[in-house]
Amino acid sequence: MHPAFATIQFGPFDTAYHQAPVDEGFREALSSFLEGELLPQVDEPFQRTQGRITAEFNEEKYCGPNSAVRDAYKLEFSFIREGIADEIEASIYRDPKSGSFRPRFKGQPLVLGTARRKAERHSFQKAINDMVKRILAGEVSRWLCPKCSAALSLVDVPALFDLSCPEGCFNFNFHRDPKTKEFMHGHFFAPARHRAPGQDRSTNR
Repeated sequence: MHPAFATIQFGPFDTAYHQAPVDEGFREALSSFLEGELLPQVDEPFQRTQGRITAEFNEEKYCGPNSAVRDAYKLEFSFIREGIADEIEASIYRDPKSGSFRPRFKGQPLVLGTARRKAERHSFQKAINDMVKRILAGEVSRWLCPKCSAALSLVDVPALFDLSCPEGCFNFNFHRDPKTKEFMHGHFFAPARHRAPGQDRSTNR
């Protein structure tokens, strides 16, 4: 097992199904998976690590032979250096036949929250918020995505404000009070992208 992942705590697991496979093979398969997924994303040397893996559905009722969720696990892991940590919380899946691990949901790879990415996320979100304020103030312009420079799609009507990138970099969508035009509920969403180390990545808020 790679030393970086030797600090992982397993469980507690409340079911016999989840307790049974936690042997050396389980640990080595998890370590191999994380070595390939996480280590290439670490920007700076780290001093220590800590982590935990638990069952997403830690009850006997989810462990039947036809269960689609009994092999889903929650991973929490941190690469720690003085004053800061690169962190991740993710859902992963263990193939019961091969014993190998993978991200639980297709198209949602593991993306480590490094200091650089956190700063980029903050800067990106600030740029979007500033743009929204300018639009609401009545400024007319050709709005471009701060990340990919694509022309943005804008819906600005009494009941809805939606600003989005056609390349999928983000979506800022809020329903409004039709009379006051105040934002009521909605979301800012920037999907995580998995690219080669050193390339830009956006992260979910």
